[in-house]
Amino acid sequence: MKQLRFLWLSLLVAVLGATGAQAQIGYQIALLNTATGEARANEKVTVAVSLSNNAGEVFYSETKQATTNDFGVLSLSIGNADTFKDVDLTKMPFFIEVTANGVLIGKSQMLSVPVAEVAKRVVPMDVTGTWTATIIEGGNSYEYYYTFSSNGTGSYSLNPTYEHHTGTFSYDVEGNTIWVFYNNDNSLQTFHLFKNILYSSNKKYVKQ
Repeated sequence: MKQLRFLWLSLLVAVLGATGAQAQIGYQIALLNTATGEARANEKVTVAVSLSNNAGEVFYSETKQATTNDFGVLSLSIGNADTFKDVDLTKMPFFIEVTANGVLIGKSQMLSVPVAEVAKRVVPMDVTGTWTATIIEGGNSYEYYYTFSSNGTGSYSLNPTYEHHTGTFSYDVEGNTIWVFYNNDNSLQTFHLFKNILYSSNKKYVKQ
């Protein structure tokens, strides 16, 4: 039996049809021969895919066959117009798990979901203002504050205040996703807006 080695080529990308009616995820991997490292060109592969939420609940799965191209790259279109129709957006982020010919490629976080599907269910809202989340840890109560200004900048703090838990950021809004770029370490964090609540890192932020 020929052995296969799978190399992840690309991040997950949401791809929409020309009408915006389709809701599919693009996914690519390259198939290599473990002995020679050569690409496995024009080879048919059975692929099993499952999509799950942050609670580990699978909300979509499918098994399909696909054929690699001349360079050994396998391109898949996962899902359909109903894939995200009834998904609970409060349980983002979502994850994708893929096996090919019975070999587990891995489970990774989806970095985007079809924008058209999410936009149908999200009420537009101005994120400017201060949002807060209260967390109980070890019997102590902590309050996280995020203030979004109208010029695309903001600040954050933690009460009680601790080192490295206060600072500034810039942000951008795309659909129901707020991309926050921290100025102190150039790191990135995403917030998801759903029913007037911001969700991020298992925290729920409400507007003051």
